[in-house]
Amino acid sequence: MEQQYEEEIDLMDYVKVILKRKWLILEVFVAAAIIAGVFSFISPKVYKIDTTLEIGKIDNELLEQPAQLIEKIKGDVYQSFIQEKLNLSEEKYPQIKAENPKDTNLIKIEIESERPELAKNILAEISNLILKEHQEQSEKRKSKIEENIKEIQSELTLLEKQKVYSDEGIFQLQITLSNLKEKINNAEPTKIIKPPTTSSGPITPKPVLNIVIAAILGIFIGTFLAFFQEWWEKNKIKLKRT
Repeated sequence: MEQQYEEEIDLMDYVKVILKRKWLILEVFVAAAIIAGVFSFISPKVYKIDTTLEIGKIDNELLEQPAQLIEKIKGDVYQSFIQEKLNLSEEKYPQIKAENPKDTNLIKIEIESERPELAKNILAEISNLILKEHQEQSEKRKSKIEENIKEIQSELTLLEKQKVYSDEGIFQLQITLSNLKEKINNAEPTKIIKPPTTSSGPITPKPVLNIVIAAILGIFIGTFLAFFQEWWEKNKIKLKRT
C-alpha cells in the first residue's frame, strides 16, 4: 500500500512538471512542426517515373532472359548511348531500377528524379533500344526457321516428283512444315505495356508525414527539456557550491 502511494506521488510530480513547463513543451512542439513544414516546402520534389515492357518470344522461348536484361539496364550497356543522344553528363544520369515481377516476362523500369520529363525521355530511349535489339533477335530466329521451311519444301517437291518415299513420309514432312510456319505466325514481339509515366504527385518530400514525425519528436524533446530545466533549477545552487 505504501509503495503504491509513493508511486502515485511520483506520477503526480511528473504531471506537475509537465503542467508547469507546458509552454516550453508547446513551443518546442510548434517549432519542430514549423521547421519540418518549411523543410518540406523548400526541398526539391522527387517524382517516380516508370515504364513496363513485355519480353517477346518465338517458338515459346523468350527473346532475352529477364535477369540478363535487368543487368544490362542497371549496368552501363545503354548509358553511354543515351548520354550522347540526350547530351547528358555522367553526373546527371540518374540511377535506374529494374525488376521482373514473379512468374511473368515483364520488366518494370523505374527512375526517381527531380526532372520527370528528362527521366521519361531516358526511359523512352532505353525502351526503344530494347525493342530494336529484340526485333533483331526475332528476325534472326525467324530467318533460321524460314531456312528450314525452304529446305523441307524443296525436299517435299523432290519426293513428290520422284515418289521415293511413301505417302506417310511425305505426310510427316508436311506436318513438320506446318509446325515451323506456326512458330513464325505465333511469334510475339517485345512490346511496351506501360509507356513512361510520371507519378501523380511527388514521392518525396511528404509534408504531412514529415510534420507528424517532427511534431512527435518535438513533444519528446520538449518534455525532456522540461524535466531537465526543472532538475537544473532545483540543483543549480548545489552545483555552484561544489
